[in-house]
Amino acid sequence: MPTLTLAARRSRTAPLLLGTLLCLTGCPDDPTEGEDEISTSTSESSTGDSTETSADTTESSSTESTEGPEPFCGDGTVDDGEECDDGNVTDTDACTNLCTNAVCGDGSLQDGVEACDDGNLDDDDGCSSTCLIESCGDGIMQAMEECDDGNTDDTDACTSLCLTAACGDGFMQAGVEECDDGNLDDTDACPSTCLNAFCGDGFTQADVEACDDANMDDTDACLTTCVAASCGDGLIQVGVEQCDDANMDNADDCVDGCLAATCGDGFQQAGVEECDDGGMNGGCTEQCTWLSRFAFVTSSLYTGNMGGIAGADAECNMRAQAAGLPGTYMAWLSDNQVTPASRFVQSSVPYIKTNGAKIADNWADLTDSSLDSALDTTEQGTPSPDGGNTCNSSIRQVFTGTFSNGLIATNTCSNWTSEAGQANIGQTNITTFRWSNCGSTGSCAAASAIYCFQQ
Repeated sequence: MPTLTLAARRSRTAPLLLGTLLCLTGCPDDPTEGEDEISTSTSESSTGDSTETSADTTESSSTESTEGPEPFCGDGTVDDGEECDDGNVTDTDACTNLCTNAVCGDGSLQDGVEACDDGNLDDDDGCSSTCLIESCGDGIMQAMEECDDGNTDDTDACTSLCLTAACGDGFMQAGVEECDDGNLDDTDACPSTCLNAFCGDGFTQADVEACDDANMDDTDACLTTCVAASCGDGLIQVGVEQCDDANMDNADDCVDGCLAATCGDGFQQAGVEECDDGGMNGGCTEQCTWLSRFAFVTSSLYTGNMGGIAGADAECNMRAQAAGLPGTYMAWLSDNQVTPASRFVQSSVPYIKTNGAKIADNWADLTDSSLDSALDTTEQGTPSPDGGNTCNSSIRQVFTGTFSNGLIATNTCSNWTSEAGQANIGQTNITTFRWSNCGSTGSCAAASAIYCFQQ
């Protein structure tokens, strides 16, 4: 008997299978022909030889038992041409309804084994060649993925989004990036290099750095501390500053604006210039020396407690500044440490009163026991005040504690710190040596004026 193909067998209907079982020796082509034969047989059975009928029945039964039903897919028996036969026509188990072993790519979804089966072994179509639903991290790069390394590790070259790792993606790539804050902002703690921000990286970090020029040069506009260069920072900015001594002292060799001190800049350089009036020549020469020096009697009166010579010097300078006089001033006083002869600038130019009258030609003339005119004018250009002591019947006197040669006399009110005791005094309305020491003493408690000399 010829064997049917699997496809042909599967297309047979159940009635056809039943007919096959009933047709033991072959079925007639015409149904009516069978009916006649049955009728004749019946008639013969009733009138003819009963033995013949019995023989035919025995032959028919023998034939049915020998051939049996025709095999088909799903009968539970693996026949020729079948890979398997599990006795059912279910397509979701290990044996398909074509009696073939279920495999990935056959188009049938095998329960518990396959997640998908699209009938092919193509990758990148949603269902992989291993019948798994394709997704990021499965190791298969799909059209919408830049990469797929088979894992969801965000610290390697392919992120869990299946995008190639890049600075600014928010994932810190191990061994490559020091930081990754998910942006490319160069003003925060993690710039577009994904390296931690630092002074000298060329990116100015907001609220942390004033500047960042990507170098360690302290002579340009941005220092190695990422602070903007400025006059007074102690670092000379090339092409901008002539000097920078890290202070605002205009009496040294570097003045305001970080310019080297020069005669005529308006700042008196201590120990170098006697004066500097900015080129106005108002009593100061072009060589920054005084044309003359002022001397005056204070318009204020003091007891012998003036806070020492330093206190008296301060009073002289306050009186001069109030009157608009130039330069600095010292009091004509001595104590057991210093004298005018030891601490004054010994002038080579004339000493003059504030009204312009000359007192002496120079230091030598001032200390030779005779003045050109009496030192009797205040810083304001007014006559010297009356003091509380008397000298040669005159109350125009001052505290000095000093001889006319600039050296210490005997009495100094405990170095000008006490109202007790006596002090040598001078007379303001006289030109002899008595201008500094009139030959008598006065009470330290009696208020008197003092002499002040420009240095």
